Amino acid sequence: MAAGSKRSEYICSEKFFRDISELQDPSLRRATFASLESGQLTPLLKEELKCRIQSRRLSEGKEELHVDFTSPSKFQPRPDEIEKLNKRREQNRRAARKFRQKKRKDGDNLMKEAEKLDTDNTSLQEEIAKLYEERNKLEEILNDHTHKCQLVSTGQSTSADVT
Repeated sequence: MAAGSKRSEYICSEKFFRDISELQDPSLRRATFASLESGQLTPLLKEELKCRIQSRRLSEGKEELHVDFTSPSKFQPRPDEIEKLNKRREQNRRAARKFRQKKRKDGDNLMKEAEKLDTDNTSLQEEIAKLYEERNKLEEILNDHTHKCQLVSTGQSTSADVT
């Protein structure tokens, strides 16, 4: 039989519970039960450390160490502090509201600006298309003119004809 299974049989036995109940130190007994309930050795180790520290102090001729852990009292602010805190909270609420409104307004302005830029872009694209169309028509007129005009085809200068 393995050592681990012997230990678990001992923990489940009546002898184990009798041994625990016969412990003289109530804090050690509580730590043992807490350790069993949680499945961790931490409460038992803490109690063992406390016992070692106490025995060392006693062997050195010092008195026992009594540690009482009291929960800290809840802080009660004075009325003027409460008023100051309330003013700060209200100021913070106003600042948060103002920030949210500004953020919303800035977002709306950005949306309007984006819409305006889209509209401007569309109109500029339309203007570009019209200008390309006009350029193509003018090139066509120029090409027709160069084919029909005799001055250009004969290579004569227009300034010689005028004089």
